[in-house]
Amino acid sequence: MAADLRKTLRALTPDDKGPLSQLVRRHRLLFFVLFFGAIAALSVTVSFLARFEWSWLKRVPHWPEWWRTMLVVAVPVRLVVFYAFGLHRVSWRFAGLRDMAPLVYATLVGSAIDAVALMWSHQGAFPRSVLIVDTVVCLALTGIGRYAYRILDFLSRQVSPGPQTRVVIVGAGSAANLVLEAMMTPRLNAYKPVALVDDDPLKHGITIHGVPVTCPIDRIGEVARKHRAEAIILALPSAATSQLYRILKLSRGTGLPLKTTPDIWQILQSSEAVTRIQDFSLDDLLTRRVVRTDVPEIRALVKGAAVLVTGAAGSIGSELCRQIIDQGAARLLCLDRDENGLFRLEQELRSRCPGADMAFFLGDIKDEPRMEALFSRYGPALVFHAAAYKHVPILQFHPTEAIRNNVGGTRNMARLAQRYGVDRFVMISTDKAVRPTSIMGATKQVAERVIRVQGELEPDGTRFSTIRFGNVLGSAGSVVELFLKQIRQGGPVTVTDKRMTRYFMTIAEAVHLVLYAAGLGDGDEVFILDMGEPVKIDNLARQMIQLAGLTPEVDVPIVYTGLRPGEKLYEELWTPDEEPQPTRHPGIRVARSRRDTAGAAEVVDALLAAAEAGNMRECWPHLLRLAPDFQGDVRERAAPSAAVRETED
Repeated sequence: MAADLRKTLRALTPDDKGPLSQLVRRHRLLFFVLFFGAIAALSVTVSFLARFEWSWLKRVPHWPEWWRTMLVVAVPVRLVVFYAFGLHRVSWRFAGLRDMAPLVYATLVGSAIDAVALMWSHQGAFPRSVLIVDTVVCLALTGIGRYAYRILDFLSRQVSPGPQTRVVIVGAGSAANLVLEAMMTPRLNAYKPVALVDDDPLKHGITIHGVPVTCPIDRIGEVARKHRAEAIILALPSAATSQLYRILKLSRGTGLPLKTTPDIWQILQSSEAVTRIQDFSLDDLLTRRVVRTDVPEIRALVKGAAVLVTGAAGSIGSELCRQIIDQGAARLLCLDRDENGLFRLEQELRSRCPGADMAFFLGDIKDEPRMEALFSRYGPALVFHAAAYKHVPILQFHPTEAIRNNVGGTRNMARLAQRYGVDRFVMISTDKAVRPTSIMGATKQVAERVIRVQGELEPDGTRFSTIRFGNVLGSAGSVVELFLKQIRQGGPVTVTDKRMTRYFMTIAEAVHLVLYAAGLGDGDEVFILDMGEPVKIDNLARQMIQLAGLTPEVDVPIVYTGLRPGEKLYEELWTPDEEPQPTRHPGIRVARSRRDTAGAAEVVDALLAAAEAGNMRECWPHLLRLAPDFQGDVRERAAPSAAVRETED
């Protein structure tokens, strides 16, 4: 991370070169010769002065000869050695600790050559201590010279700022350091940092770029008043959701606007990201910072492979397509039953990657002959199965359709993957599959068992894995989208229950981890993504109203509606019989179910036969055998048939 931060600082202000920096860039070699030549000559002189206690003119009769000889030897030797070690290519504006290593090595090598040459030319009658002192002095003078250059360069780049906004910065870590660096450049000098606050007591009393770290975050109101602050900037990219709520509440008490910076990874991807100070928004409240995985590992999985994505037009599926094509897939196969969504996806991807090999298929995963034609023609090596019905309340009233699609469609795709020699099959699952209370969750749990059963039929064949996670931000029909719509309409905002909690993750983060986890799979695993802290939906609604500049239950009423059929107060990510273990990625855990799959294939056949007949009463016993921890309402289990329920709708 430290190396990445240095790289960021080097790229931070590429266009903010002062006159001194421009002069050095135009005459780099001349500057190198003049500077290091002067350093070498001065180092020799200072070494003699220091060695002979500043009075060698009187005490040492041979000093002129020694001094001249060492100058003649040391200056050219140091220039040649420093050049050979590439010191002429080092950027002085951004010299860091890593740049010290070649400087130290070059100085030691140069000193060794000097010692050999001088001792040989004087037959050992040369003061050895001068050579030792010269080594130390040369290093010291070079460091002082570089630091002086950076100060002069910084001063030459300064421009007179206009009106500045006085800001208190929350956080005193790497992100705050980057922000303070940026505020010293023309790009961000509209802000004047007056204080930093941080909960780490060891940082209190220190200064960063001349700005004091004053006290804990809880005292931000006091600090803001004392320093006449006009805004607060949040520079804590790793802050947990609970901490963000706390900071938002404290900043609101000051009456000052709260602004935020991009996360560290965004800064590393774009040199200008750190200058994008913006108002704190809902995304900052809900979105945990993106966990960037090692791209080479994902590229090794995808590069050169034919990859099929089912449900490609959906929220998860479309992001899978974007990231897969970006990682160099040989061919991307996009399957969906939504013609409009598929059309939009094709337009986007062909514009994004004009030369990429892509094919788009309109089809239904329940249509086995159509799916077999796709596998037979294109022979995908990887399958990401994201197609599923997901709307909990709707599926409560259309249970047989949920079974046919989520269970039957998954079985079709898994069978075909094994039949046509697919290397890896990855199914996208949901936290609602854990101790389900809805038809949707129950069918996804059964789909997970279907994947296990299929993998056990041919252990040396296709590697089947399931990846399970919670809600994603930005998906169609999400609670965030609903709340935004209700707030725009003036309310009421409908909250199910004050106690309800949900996990949230960005689509991009989820898909990135899905791709990484897919490469970890050996078969018969459930990978569970770290979703961070659960968010109380009631708090979410209130914060969204406040972020819109309104007051909850004054400007916008909140109505509590109670649990709908199939809903849960809180979600879980694994079942009691699963024991999640860490993987080499901190955001991914792996579990293997201990449930017996013997006879499960026959029960799935019976379940699907009953669902095809539209007989939900007959489906129930089979569904409960496959998902024994289903916790749905018993009255719903007694529903005579899906056909009746659907007719009554």
